[in-house]
Amino acid sequence: MRKLSIQLSSVILTLCLVMTACKQETPVTPPDDPVVPQDTTPVELTKWEILDTTYTVRDYTVPSHTFFKMALTTCAADSSEANKEALEQAIQNLVPKTEPYCMVATFNGDPKTNMGFTWFTNEGVEEGEVQLVAKAEATEEDFAAGVITVPATATPTKKALRYAGIASYIVKAAGIGAGERYVYVSHKALATGLTPGTEYSWRVGYEGHWSPIAHFRTQDAGQGEFSFLVMSDSHIMNPTYIREARRCALAAVKTVPEARFCCFPGDFVEDGTAANSEWEWERWFEEAMEPVIKQMVMVPTDGNHDDSPNINYTYHFNTNNDFNALCTQKPQFEGITYSFVYGDALFLVFSMQDFWREKYSYVDWNSVYLTDHLGYWFRKQTMENANTKYRISLAHFNLFSGSDHSTDEEPPLFRACMLPTFKDCEIDLALQGHDHTYEVIGPVNPDSLTPILSAISDREEVTIDKNKNITGYKGGTYCTDEGTFYFIGATCGHKRYYPHSRERMENDYTEDPDLLKDNKHHNVKNYFDLFTGMFGQPEAPCFTKVTVKDDCIELNSYTADDDQGNVSLLNTMRIVRTKPHTTPVLN
Repeated sequence: MRKLSIQLSSVILTLCLVMTACKQETPVTPPDDPVVPQDTTPVELTKWEILDTTYTVRDYTVPSHTFFKMALTTCAADSSEANKEALEQAIQNLVPKTEPYCMVATFNGDPKTNMGFTWFTNEGVEEGEVQLVAKAEATEEDFAAGVITVPATATPTKKALRYAGIASYIVKAAGIGAGERYVYVSHKALATGLTPGTEYSWRVGYEGHWSPIAHFRTQDAGQGEFSFLVMSDSHIMNPTYIREARRCALAAVKTVPEARFCCFPGDFVEDGTAANSEWEWERWFEEAMEPVIKQMVMVPTDGNHDDSPNINYTYHFNTNNDFNALCTQKPQFEGITYSFVYGDALFLVFSMQDFWREKYSYVDWNSVYLTDHLGYWFRKQTMENANTKYRISLAHFNLFSGSDHSTDEEPPLFRACMLPTFKDCEIDLALQGHDHTYEVIGPVNPDSLTPILSAISDREEVTIDKNKNITGYKGGTYCTDEGTFYFIGATCGHKRYYPHSRERMENDYTEDPDLLKDNKHHNVKNYFDLFTGMFGQPEAPCFTKVTVKDDCIELNSYTADDDQGNVSLLNTMRIVRTKPHTTPVLN
């Protein structure tokens, strides 16, 4: 769209004259170069409603129109020169409604040859496809020379999604009602037959209406060492949370440009339930995680704050949905539990969010969903991929954690149902979210719930800090032959919890099943001893680089220190396995 190089007062004056002369009921788009009649008294800049009814969300993409509304609301409250200039810029930056947004690439099938894509458009814009060029950093000229074209399926949201929801920030900042709703079109495409080990550039849309160009690399045919990112719990809700998550994303891309994909185990947004906010999802894709999305594949699963009957998660991601076919009672979202093999590692991405959908009990600590469906699926994946050297799980909820979620009522049930599965499947590394603290746990004996201290070497003793490192350990090599290593990499955003002390953990312990429902107790004896490495709150956005090597899995965690991509190395660890995996029994 051509930018409007105009003065705000001229825009309003021209609009007034045109609307008065034509007496039109529909909005009028100003000409690119409006002519201001001479000897006419300028209209005062108090008539903001003229702009509001002229530049409507019917004509522009939802994201760009919201920025316009924010600038308009600010200017109406304070029409300083700076605010008027910001409003002029917001008008120039309006994007026609035909353009795509919220684009993302996800694994769906074999990472060597397949790739899933998703993006949004405004209601009524259902045309769209994916274009790919087998070239790194391709330009528009490269796309004009020849592309791989993948058709997409367009699905309008079943109902209008709440936009502002209960997010007080955007309601006030843009003058948008808390009940404002928009219908979107979710576009999904699956590319197959891609060439292994190839850099691809891609874009979505249709002729004349293309997204920015993004990139990914398919898995090598004989994949050796590779790296990926882990980030979690952005909880998008206001500019501070957006800014810190984006800071983390920029730092991660700059620090680990070779990363093939980014694992994100949930809590993308803050406001779940039916009163959730699609604006928060929009900002996750369009702003907070945009640097990562443009450079690599995302590996998502849902968190408790993402829970909503509006199924925003389902509309936004295109991952394999075979797991849902196993369940008598279907999970709320599609594609939250799936697996893939990358190099010498089996990745088991899963969700425990729907544990209550079939028979379950906090008294007996059982869940048909977790033991029968999820447990069967875990064993089937590990049986079919028995030759992989490492087994890595990714989930939002914790089996073990040491901060505010350690006393939730769900973990005892999760441990009772999932630890036998983790034991049978011999999971090496469990990547967790939810607790927002940096936590190194185990390896944990799944029967006794005790740390396997003989499996730990090379730990460094450092000064104890009651917030940043309460154990006084960092680094270390952890052998997972007899138990799983659990890891929580703090948060990539702003919402932070702090470690519980040994004394608090001991006081919170109980064997009374009734007390386990009060969100104040846990049932892990000597819980603090499970924290065998660094344990604390870094008090900055964090990401972790995970490198799968022939002889170990290496984890390097960083804090994002500023908006220029500068980082500080927080911790380095190695996970090793000396015994081959066994094959679980499928029943």
